[in-house]
Amino acid sequence: MENKKVDKVTKIISMSTATKKKISKVADEIKGRDLFTDKIELAKKTLQNLKSLPI
Repeated sequence: MENKKVDKVTKIISMSTATKKKISKVADEIKGRDLFTDKIELAKKTLQNLKSLPI
């Protein structure tokens, strides 16, 4: 059996430093927020009465 090398390709988008700062600021603001509060509450309510998951 031969060892196959796996190449990971990452796409890099070129942008100005000002744009990077703006994106970083927005990402910091979003981090920690619950963006889907209604769906999270529904999932908590749905899973609340569940004792074990059927597998």
